[in-house]
Amino acid sequence: MKTETHFIGIDLGKQSSYFVIKNAQGVLLQQTKVFNSEIAIQQTLRPYANFSLKAVMEATTNYYWMYQTLKRLGCHVILAHPLKTRAIADAKVKNDRLDAHILCDLLRADLIPQSYIPTETIRSLRELVRQRIRIVQMRTQVKNQTHALLTKLNYQHSHSDLFGNKGKKWLVTLEMPDVFRLQCNQSLEQIEHFNKLVAQLERAILQALKAFPETKRLREIPGVGLIGAAVIISEIGSIERFPSPKKLVSYAGIAPGLYESGKTSHQRGITHEGNGYLRWILCEMTQVHIRKPGPLKQFFLRLQTRIGYTKALVATSRKLLIGIYFVLKGRPFAPSFAG
Repeated sequence: MKTETHFIGIDLGKQSSYFVIKNAQGVLLQQTKVFNSEIAIQQTLRPYANFSLKAVMEATTNYYWMYQTLKRLGCHVILAHPLKTRAIADAKVKNDRLDAHILCDLLRADLIPQSYIPTETIRSLRELVRQRIRIVQMRTQVKNQTHALLTKLNYQHSHSDLFGNKGKKWLVTLEMPDVFRLQCNQSLEQIEHFNKLVAQLERAILQALKAFPETKRLREIPGVGLIGAAVIISEIGSIERFPSPKKLVSYAGIAPGLYESGKTSHQRGITHEGNGYLRWILCEMTQVHIRKPGPLKQFFLRLQTRIGYTKALVATSRKLLIGIYFVLKGRPFAPSFAG
């Protein structure tokens, strides 16, 4: 029976990772660079097969494969929140460099601020949604290049959608030098290709959302469509991990910052440290609300006259997110909170 626990701090790299293994008393058992393959990791951990293994690494963008590998090899894995871990390391260990040794010692002392690990279903939906966002961004870049080309040739147009059917027919009939015609045709082909990719992703997202009953409630909120609901669900994950709306607002990065020094205390702009995808979709949905009559528009207009458009938009996004929080908790969307 495995009774004694050994602790593993991992500094995750692209091609190899640094492993530090210590016992409960802090005695260094091994420190080594390990090639990023399951076989190499298994060989490194083999001498400790009779011990319970507890591993920690930072929640970086490439954590997923290492997390899955260590779980398969029987380790209890913890993801460390990078910013919070660094703050603790600086205070407790007095070392400017956060590495595998510090992670291992913080793990032994139970001082690791853990990062949320979404379920496999949530991770799959998140990958689909973020891929769609990337493809749309690339499509937008090509569209902007086409607009720049028309400006270069001094062509004006009155089409509401230059890349709709009528707009495309107009584009292909324009007279322009061969080099620009080639660029224009290639841009249209790229846009058509991106449209097909977006459509494929949206079908996959629609299918994935069937696993989340909260989708129907979210889509009943004005301004929340298929992609809006998917972003909210995939980026928030389990609403139960947020004990209050304030915690969710902080996670989204739209809580106002605070400056304190001596007797001076005043609020600053939003922290921008939260989830950028969630902030983006909230801004998009808020734009819908402030164009239609309702409590959120009234709230926005009152603030706009006092603090300006941008700050009022952010404050209205906070109100909208609070409403979304309660919808995810099973309550109806009641924007009366905006008063």
